[in-house]
Amino acid sequence: MFKFVRLVVLSLIVSFIRFAAPAGEAISYQEPKKCKTNEIYDSVSLRCSPCEAQKGLVVSDDGRTCVCGPRFKTAKWDGAVFPQCERCAGNQVVTADGLDCVTCPKKLQIQYNDSVTCLPCSSSEIRVERGPSGSLSSHAHCIQCAANFVPSSDRQSCVKCRMIPAFENCSCPQFSHELVNKVFCVPKTQLVDFPDDRLTYTIEYPSGIKVDSTYMRNHLRLAAYQCKMKNHTACQAVANMCVLTMFHDGYRGSPCNFFRDAKHIPTSEISHLPWLFYGEGDAQTVLSRKKIMTSYSLDSSSKNNIMNLTIAKFSLNGQLLGLAPANLDLLSLCPGSWGTVKFGAHYRQNCVVPASLLLSVGQQPQFFELYLQYWDKSDSMLYAIPVLTLNLKDGSRFPNKETDKAGWQLVRRYFLADAISGVRSKPETDGSTMETEDTKVPSVIQYAKSLSLRVKVQSGNDRGRVYPPLLVVDYAEISAEALQTNLMVPIEFSISFEMDNRVAHSIEVAIIVLSVLSIVWAGIQTLSYSRRAGKVGVDLASLFRLVLLACGRLSDSFFISVAGAATHTFLFYKGQSVPHMLLPGPYEEYLIFTYVIVAFSLKIIEIAHMIWHQISIDIFLMDWERPRASGSLPRPQANGTSSHANGVLESQKVSIWRTYFIANEWNEIQTLRKTSLSMQLLVLLLCLKVFGWEQWALPIPDSSFTIPGSMETAPPNILCRFAVGVLVYLGIYILQWLFLIGLYERFIKSFVQDFVDVCSMANVSVFILSLENFGYYIHGRSVHGFADTDMQTMLGQLQREEDDLVGHRGLLPATEQQTFQMMIPSQLRACYRKVMAPLTLSIAPSSKRLSSITAQRKPLSSTVDRSVQAYHSMNKLLAAFLEHALKDLDYEVRSKLFLESVLDMEFAQNQDKGVLYVDNGHSFDSVLFYGNEWTLLTFDLMLFSFVDLLCSDYLLAAIVTGLVAQVIVFLRKVGGRKNLAKKTLIDERFLI
Repeated sequence: MFKFVRLVVLSLIVSFIRFAAPAGEAISYQEPKKCKTNEIYDSVSLRCSPCEAQKGLVVSDDGRTCVCGPRFKTAKWDGAVFPQCERCAGNQVVTADGLDCVTCPKKLQIQYNDSVTCLPCSSSEIRVERGPSGSLSSHAHCIQCAANFVPSSDRQSCVKCRMIPAFENCSCPQFSHELVNKVFCVPKTQLVDFPDDRLTYTIEYPSGIKVDSTYMRNHLRLAAYQCKMKNHTACQAVANMCVLTMFHDGYRGSPCNFFRDAKHIPTSEISHLPWLFYGEGDAQTVLSRKKIMTSYSLDSSSKNNIMNLTIAKFSLNGQLLGLAPANLDLLSLCPGSWGTVKFGAHYRQNCVVPASLLLSVGQQPQFFELYLQYWDKSDSMLYAIPVLTLNLKDGSRFPNKETDKAGWQLVRRYFLADAISGVRSKPETDGSTMETEDTKVPSVIQYAKSLSLRVKVQSGNDRGRVYPPLLVVDYAEISAEALQTNLMVPIEFSISFEMDNRVAHSIEVAIIVLSVLSIVWAGIQTLSYSRRAGKVGVDLASLFRLVLLACGRLSDSFFISVAGAATHTFLFYKGQSVPHMLLPGPYEEYLIFTYVIVAFSLKIIEIAHMIWHQISIDIFLMDWERPRASGSLPRPQANGTSSHANGVLESQKVSIWRTYFIANEWNEIQTLRKTSLSMQLLVLLLCLKVFGWEQWALPIPDSSFTIPGSMETAPPNILCRFAVGVLVYLGIYILQWLFLIGLYERFIKSFVQDFVDVCSMANVSVFILSLENFGYYIHGRSVHGFADTDMQTMLGQLQREEDDLVGHRGLLPATEQQTFQMMIPSQLRACYRKVMAPLTLSIAPSSKRLSSITAQRKPLSSTVDRSVQAYHSMNKLLAAFLEHALKDLDYEVRSKLFLESVLDMEFAQNQDKGVLYVDNGHSFDSVLFYGNEWTLLTFDLMLFSFVDLLCSDYLLAAIVTGLVAQVIVFLRKVGGRKNLAKKTLIDERFLI
């Protein structure tokens, strides 16, 4: 029997598994909307389930469960799905909590759905169903609420009337009052200036965006009424609303209208109104007052070296949050630490912040008033700092952006970010607006993108005292789209000090004076050019030369003027303790930058003219060597005869290698300079970057290299960087020049003098014509009569010179003068040109190397013949001229007059006779880089200064200067090499 029961049970389980499992996977689904009014939707079976009416259950208000019906109380509910309901007696109703039945205080009222309720109590009564202890009363009672109390929304208790002021029955008379924000019953006469329309609540931002502000709808009219009642906090809130509208008071309903007639320091009559506006047209007067009695010092050890700023903070609803020392968080949205405000030290911080930061700060905006704390004898004083809001709009104008201070409107309050006023109101279906906001995300966020504290220091007898500082604020807006993309927003904060100075005037006067002198000097140089070029009158070439020379002289004048003014101001600024001079303002910086650009541009023209002039000179290498009779034995010929068979000695040909050697030496010294630019830039960067001298360029009145951490972000000042760059550059250059010129070239090696000595040893003279009738002569004729010899003879000649056993090297007997300036007669120039005329090309194009493998083309024999013939003819012509062997072409040697040396001009105008002027030993270097060191120095310095002022980077300036110098050297070498080969009739292939 037991086995049979077990078998039956197992069969039933198997059957259940076979038929139930598929049913759990595939169920019959019913949509919730198809449920009937007495059904709820079962979330387990996903089907509609009925509330059993016979058990007193009905569908709940939310339709999710079953609850006891209107005439049923909850008898029991132990956490099950549905409660157990019990029907109330016929003369009873369910209590408010649904747990009991109670008799009505009055007769029952039967509803259409068979539900029963008690007749309602009056509007000022509540229904009480239980005693104070919670016990159920025998029947419900209607109890009258006391004065200033009204029934609650469920009419179960009396609550205090929230309306202010509280009228009878807690009602606001509609014919004479208006209920604002559902709480305040305000007389309509007090709201005449603030009508309930869209214009009152609309904020027009400076960018032109208009927003119907939810915040204005919720708070403006009430705060305005309370301010009229002299509520100080409400007046502060209205003032904040005025700030949010950018102080716009040109329309009815503007929060700024409260302060339109109070644009002055508060008085006792309007002491409830905060001081928001200064008087119209009072900006010039306000900013010129001398009420701050403290004398500040530039000495970092003085207690008066610090300017103490204090800020009063207000919340959006007008609560004073307190006074605190100014810090960066209250003056800028840029993150970072704040140091003390050092008197005379400029400060700037630029950063970019995400739009999300503006939103987080702007959701709880704070408003600030800035003060300068100082001591008047023993009293601590706070001086209100005016604010210049650039976005303040008057009609279609922005008066605070204009330069005329008479039109400025100064205010007192500012904020950093606002994300409240830009939240739009939600429109109703009928087109009107509600006082509830659409979303927490604002349509517009306005923020202070730039704050600049400007402090003007008094001059004269009041040195050290300051005029009232000015805080300049510039606001901007970002849209909701920018907020969604979390746009990065630039922020700027700066502190600057200014003082009446004459820097601009000094620069202008210096430039005028030096420019006049420069033009006069350029005219003198042009006159000298005309004389040396053999011109009788003034022609276009002379005028063009005048323009080119004037460019160079004006370039120097401009640069010297601005560099002198900058260094003078910089040294005074860094070395003073009592403020006699501060760094100039933006106009002076712009003036300096502009003149540096102009000077550099003119210097480029001068450099180009110098290079062109140097690579187009006429130069010839005169070989004084003469063929000598050969002392070798007769060489037998193939036919058995002797080479001296005719009794005539064979002449030994003169070697050209000495001339080639001199040509290569000249080619090497063409770009030689008196100083090394590479060493100059290397030491310059070492001083500025490694030793930290760059810190001098910070606008801080301190000459030490140790900069406070808070001032490391001080802005790069154009004047300071320019002055430091010029001073350090010139300082290093002077030291290098003294070493190279005063020591190295005097006692070790002088490349220019060595070239003259090599010419003497090679028996080759150099004849240079830089202009038509003017040039330079290097007398290289050997005192031994010959130089084409072997090593032993050459060394013997040098020993004889050391022992003073031979004559002197000079052109004139018993003199050592080997270099001259010369004015040649026009006839000699004509002969020079005639000899060179047959050569259209100095030498045919050839390869760069002698190797036949790389040779592309070989010079034609006819060209070679013409070149050789012209070379020998020119050599004979110039040698004959210098030896006074030409009857109609002669010269004299004399020294220049003092005035001729000063003006670099020759007064003599003898066209038939040349003059060789004794020079300083190296006047010929004027056609080399070596003799134009001033031009190259000023070009390098101007280029360095220009790049640094443009990029504020000394390293980049040094790199660019070095690269450009190499380009100039390359151009000069290439041009000089080609000109040397062309004019000396030497094959360029022999120039190494």
